[in-house]
Amino acid sequence: MKRDIRRPRSKPKPGPRPGSKSGPRSGLRPDTLPPELQTTTLWSFPSQNYGGQRQGSTAYRGATPAGILWNLLQRYTRPGDLVVDPMAGSGTTLDVARELDRRALGYDLAPTRPDIFRADARRLPLENAKADYVFVDPPYSTHLRYSDDARCLGRLDAADPAYYEALDAVFAEIDRILRPDRGCAVYVSDSFVKGKGFFPIGFEVFGRLRQRFTPVDWIVAERRNRTLEMGHYRDAAAEGNFYLRGFNHLLLFHKPGH
Repeated sequence: MKRDIRRPRSKPKPGPRPGSKSGPRSGLRPDTLPPELQTTTLWSFPSQNYGGQRQGSTAYRGATPAGILWNLLQRYTRPGDLVVDPMAGSGTTLDVARELDRRALGYDLAPTRPDIFRADARRLPLENAKADYVFVDPPYSTHLRYSDDARCLGRLDAADPAYYEALDAVFAEIDRILRPDRGCAVYVSDSFVKGKGFFPIGFEVFGRLRQRFTPVDWIVAERRNRTLEMGHYRDAAAEGNFYLRGFNHLLLFHKPGH
């Protein structure tokens, strides 16, 4: 019988329910609370970190919320599985994976710590079919400057076809290193630039991933970006008749078995 790809590979351990003694109403700092299993396609995390620990760096611009990795790895991996992040940033994926007794490999063009290897996500120094799960949080156009390296995808504008061609190369590499019957996830936001317009990166990426992998689900993750609370940004959006990015896409896919 073919395995249901939507079924968790291990039994997830749920966190506290809202209103419980250890939940959000307890008055505790959000980053000290244990992670909570998300059960809908709308995910929201009150803090970058969880459990009073530091997963990655809160000072790193563009860091992925650690709760996202916790949820993905609880559902789609088992202890001992190899988790790979081709654009590891400050190492959030590595920290969460190791907390959950998964093996982890991280690569980046501009490594921020010794356990992240310097490599281009389009040419990873890893053998074929070695990863049990791959997570990647690529640049969303040119909104942040991650590196001075000319190969950095963050230097490519979403208005330029070269941006999507580069992402295609990353997805091809994920396909190469991922074992059959295993999963991957891409965390990405759309882009709006005044004078250039709106670029639906999430939809573009979904279509390209679907050419290689089987869709599992599409998650909307609320953004807790501090700039969204700043009055001058909100005023500019209202006066200019445009929207600030309030969510990210979390695209879940599965690589079919042989």
